[in-house]
Parts: sequence; structure tokens; C-alpha cells
Amino acid sequence: MLTGFRFLVILVVLFGLSGCGTTKQQTQNVLILTPEHFKNTATVEDDDLEVTAIISTEKGSKRRQGLLHFVYEDNFLRAFIDKATDEVNYQVYQSIYYEGSDWRFYCKANYEAPDGLKTADAKLLKAPIAHGFDCPGHKSSVCTYNEQVGFSVNREILDSIASTYEPNKGTKWNFKFIPRFGEDFYDGLLVAEVVGFLQAVDSYKETKGI
Repeated sequence: MLTGFRFLVILVVLFGLSGCGTTKQQTQNVLILTPEHFKNTATVEDDDLEVTAIISTEKGSKRRQGLLHFVYEDNFLRAFIDKATDEVNYQVYQSIYYEGSDWRFYCKANYEAPDGLKTADAKLLKAPIAHGFDCPGHKSSVCTYNEQVGFSVNREILDSIASTYEPNKGTKWNFKFIPRFGEDFYDGLLVAEVVGFLQAVDSYKETKGI
């Protein structure tokens, strides 16, 4: 059985080996990850026995790291369409990994908007996980934690972000998550993903006559 320390060492090695070729891969991604790509890879969950349809860009791009190609800090967009009222709610989904001695509990998000910085409540979307055999009882001083959180954003802001898209530029929409304790977490989404996501939502609405 691995001790908490040995588990941590393995994670450090896997993370460390993932840096090679990152710049080249990012350059290639800009050319591959177009709005059309994100529209075509968007998934639709639409069950006749469900009142809400869900459109997601989760499969559009994953940042795999290390020898085992784990997905760590992943993010994507989701739309929840109420099939009774046609109301659509938009959400940014973020998975956050960090090392520490206790939970950070991310509860706020700041994000860029054309008319200035915006703040939103961040909600826990899945049960948080502490990785390592010693972590559940906090027998180890350092554990690896995972929180999956999200915040809501309105369509008008997403439309304004999408309008800034320039082909082959790799421009990002930046945001950060703020915890109750500890360090802020910075990340972002390609503007191309926002554009393709909105196109996928509009395509679904058109097919349903919304």
C-alpha cells in the first residue's frame, strides 16, 4: 500500500513529465480547436423522460498530462435548456486539483466581461475528493484535493465574448476561482470554444423550434 508521501511523489513525477512539448502542442491546438470543432464535438443529453436538455463542450478538448495522460485542471461550458419553458441557463464547469493540508472550498469566481470585471457565486458541482490513502483521516500533512465547481453566466456576456473571436489567434476568456482559504485558481477558455458552444446551442434550439 502506498503511503501519502509516496503517492504525492508519484503525482509530482507524473505532473513534471507532462511539461515537455507543451508549447508546440498549444500552437497546434490553436489551429485544430476552431469554433467548428467545438460545435461538432458538443454533446447533447436529451431524454424524453427528462425535463432538461444539456449541451456540453466537455469532449471538445482535454488537457491530458503525464505518462498516464490524466486529465487534471479541465473546464468546459454547459447549457441547461428547460424543455417546458425554453429557458436556457449557461454554466462554466471547472475541475481544480491542488496540494495542501486542508480543503480550500472555492466559492466565488471573477471573470472578464466587455463592460468590466464580473463576480459570480461558484457552486460545488460534485462531491470533492481527497486523493491518497492517508488523506481521508488527515494522517498526512499534504494531500492532493479535487474540487469540481462552476458558475453561471448570461447569454449576453457569452455573445459579447464570442464577438471577439479571431481565427488562429488562440485568444482566451480569462477567469479565476476564489476560495474561502488558500490560493486563487486562474484559468480560462478559448474564445473559439465559446463561439462553437453557442452555435451548438442555437442549432439545437433551431431543430426543436425554440
